[in-house]
Amino acid sequence: MISRKHIFWLSLLLFAPLLSAHTVSLSYAEVIVEEHQVRWNLKLPLPELDLLLDLDANHDGRVDAAELAGSQDKLRQYIFSKLGVTEGGRDVAGALGPLATWKDPEGHEFIQTQALFGDKGQSFGRLVLRCDLLRDVLATHRTLAKITAGGQVQEFVFEAGRSFSVNAQPSTLQSILQFVRMGVLHIFTGYDHIAFLLGLLLIGGSFKTLLKIVTSFTVAHSITLALAAFGIVNLPSWIVESGIALSIMYIALENLFFKKFDRRWMITFFFGLVHGFGFAAALKELDLSRHLLTTALFAFNFGVEAGQLCITAALLPVIVYLGRQRNSALLVRACSVMIFALGTFWFVMRISERS
Repeated sequence: MISRKHIFWLSLLLFAPLLSAHTVSLSYAEVIVEEHQVRWNLKLPLPELDLLLDLDANHDGRVDAAELAGSQDKLRQYIFSKLGVTEGGRDVAGALGPLATWKDPEGHEFIQTQALFGDKGQSFGRLVLRCDLLRDVLATHRTLAKITAGGQVQEFVFEAGRSFSVNAQPSTLQSILQFVRMGVLHIFTGYDHIAFLLGLLLIGGSFKTLLKIVTSFTVAHSITLALAAFGIVNLPSWIVESGIALSIMYIALENLFFKKFDRRWMITFFFGLVHGFGFAAALKELDLSRHLLTTALFAFNFGVEAGQLCITAALLPVIVYLGRQRNSALLVRACSVMIFALGTFWFVMRISERS
């Protein structure tokens, strides 16, 4: 079966001028467009750069580390003369990272580096990406780029002066869908949150009782999620993660030793506050601007709730079925012991990481 990648390469060959194999010249770029910064991860063919900039100073047929270090200024000047990011017709300032050599599977040598445009003090809108590298060596030179922006990945070929326009800030709908998905994935892969939820639901009870438990958890974690995401309240991650593990242990112990659970919603509210700080960690890592944070907070929390409802919907029929069995009490106790063991393992692991 021909993959998308194969089609991409075939299209290059079909639309390229007819060249002999030794005249095909390619650079590679992975471009990540963020709200504050554009990152170009570049791989540039060493022979072409050497031909243009005379990197092999002693003419021994290879460019060693010392020659590469001595050519940094030349390379930096050349790269930024051919590579750029503009917004509203104005050039965005860039900086070049360390230079290193790299070989592809066929043994072709490249210079590998990263170019950064912008900083966290500014927010981008509509950008134009420009890359005209090494066409002054060979007119048919192309840069094959994978561009990630607004949660989407596109393949693009920089050739013959072509530029690429992109909006660094995705549409409101794109942002909402992106953060909803992030919230769903966060709860689906948050095995400690799932264990806590299972511990809550194991006891069964009336629809009203379960509704109060789930609602109190939702309200509580929504409060601390907002407080932490906006930086109003901050707790060290090790305290939050250890607190989540303790909540799992406590709920399991309640299942084992308590007989009445009519006030469990109060305990759930308290622990929901702790779990909210855990949910907020995923958003804080993104370092979002203030105006985007409100949208992200709403959408992410919605995704968490959607994921939580899916898990609840999947677990409840099983729990109801088990509750009708003659040995249902034994099954609840066995599951609670396993949940307690998991909580204990996570607690010990997180405390030991701190020390």
